Amino acid sequence: MDLNVDIGSFFKSLTKRSQTGDGAGAPPNPHLKQLVIGILVALLVGAYLYFFYLPEQKRIREMQAMIDSTDQIRSEILSLDQQIALKQIELNEGNARFDELNRLFHNKQELEDLYRNISLLALTYELLVAKLDKGDEEPVFADKPPISQGEGVPPKREVAFYKISVGFEFVGDYISYTNFRRDLAQQKKLINIEREAITVRAGDDGNSSGGIVNIATTLSTYRFPASDADRFLTGG
Repeated sequence: MDLNVDIGSFFKSLTKRSQTGDGAGAPPNPHLKQLVIGILVALLVGAYLYFFYLPEQKRIREMQAMIDSTDQIRSEILSLDQQIALKQIELNEGNARFDELNRLFHNKQELEDLYRNISLLALTYELLVAKLDKGDEEPVFADKPPISQGEGVPPKREVAFYKISVGFEFVGDYISYTNFRRDLAQQKKLINIEREAITVRAGDDGNSSGGIVNIATTLSTYRFPASDADRFLTGG
């Protein structure tokens, strides 16, 4: 098919045919069919380029970009996996530490049991509990920044745990008291002796009364916060 057609001559021939009437009896233009076919071919090529070729090229470029970034993505995934592994180790260590402290610390019910158990242990070794003084609970704050509550309101602070001090005064034999201290140290929950003062009890004649002593001691133990109101305190 020869597309090298003189367009000017073609349109002149069409004008000439229109001037001579309907074109009846005029010889057919030999280039008309070729021109129509050429236009159709151009339209088909343009449609192919617009609807198929160019979108496909865009998709190919996007896929190539994804392929090119594969190494970077793989490196980022490896880095994230390493960070997750480290965080998991920290979490496991934190959980283990919490479980350890939870076994050593008391809750509120266990505190009431603690006072009773210490008194029973003292009676086991024939120690008279002359005085029991439940001290105040002292909050020990976590090493975290305070939580703002707005302008003009003191911030909240998170409590890690509470320290509870209990004062006891015992009267009894010194050897019995040392046995009492031994068994106290073997308790499953954490109990510390903060202060201890032992004085020999004098008899009626002013002399030693056969090893009987007065013991004034301050014990301390710990508990975790029992609620959010316990855990977050304003000021402090």
